[in-house]
Amino acid sequence: MAENDIEQKDVKVTEQVTEDTAVQAAPAIGEPALASKKRVRIGLIFLSVVPVAILLFIQTITQIPFFIMAAADIAKDNPSIEAAEDVINTSENLMRVFVDNYALYAYILYAVIGIIVFGIWYFAGFVRKNPKVRLSQVFGVKSVVAAIGMVLGLNFAISAAFTLAVQLLPDVMDSYMELMQSAGIGNNLLITVIYVIFLGPVLEELCLRGVTYGFLERSGIKPIFVILISGVLFGAMHLNLVQGIYAAVLGFFLGFLRYKYRSILLTIFTHILFNTMGTYGDAALEKMGISDGMTLILGGLSLIVLVFVVVLINGDKKAVRISE
Repeated sequence: MAENDIEQKDVKVTEQVTEDTAVQAAPAIGEPALASKKRVRIGLIFLSVVPVAILLFIQTITQIPFFIMAAADIAKDNPSIEAAEDVINTSENLMRVFVDNYALYAYILYAVIGIIVFGIWYFAGFVRKNPKVRLSQVFGVKSVVAAIGMVLGLNFAISAAFTLAVQLLPDVMDSYMELMQSAGIGNNLLITVIYVIFLGPVLEELCLRGVTYGFLERSGIKPIFVILISGVLFGAMHLNLVQGIYAAVLGFFLGFLRYKYRSILLTIFTHILFNTMGTYGDAALEKMGISDGMTLILGGLSLIVLVFVVVLINGDKKAVRISE
């Protein structure tokens, strides 16, 4: 009997120690768990640049055959080029022939190959290994209203910034407009609708908010740095200063949506709306004859809209908390 009592006491003591240890290990209700500090993986941060480099490589490779065909067309009409002036004129003609005859096919080929490459990369490398997000968690009243408000706010803010830039930096803006015209973007209806509005946003979101964002997220850095770095890379991939600046700002907001709603579906939707508004909204405002002063006023009001959008998203129960 004494031995049984001793054994029972030992068992009770052991159980009490186990319970005390469990209480110490578990956080109190309402208190955050003490997680071990994440180790930042620098290699993944550098690796996040690779998708952007591959995207630019695909763009270059897919355009080369069409530039060769454009050069062949010019050679038929101009069999001999001797003077330097002729070379310059031929370079201008080369771009013109490319835009007129081959740009549509080049952009479509580039977009299709890019979507296939980054679609497989994103879904195989990141979507399969992460918790699945239901469509109802991504698209709701607040998220859609936020996306529309974000597009309107950014477009009016960018229009106001352009108005100021034309007055303060006329040479820079003239160079930018010449670059856009030489690329054929905006002048060709099919390129605008097929590539700029639809295929381009899908491709860029798969690359930037898909693969690049995924590498940055896995690197262990804070979400704010994931959003900032992916936005800067989005701006840099446009390869010109003016477009790079406003693309980076757009990238910050798209990265914020990507983080809060855990899906690129909403960022693709927002990107398509943004390109549509940027293409046809500005033209509509010009036809309405809105003055530069009114454009600046609308740009100031758009900042209030953007603040409202951020507050709306943070208040959406379907979105994650910024502290998570």
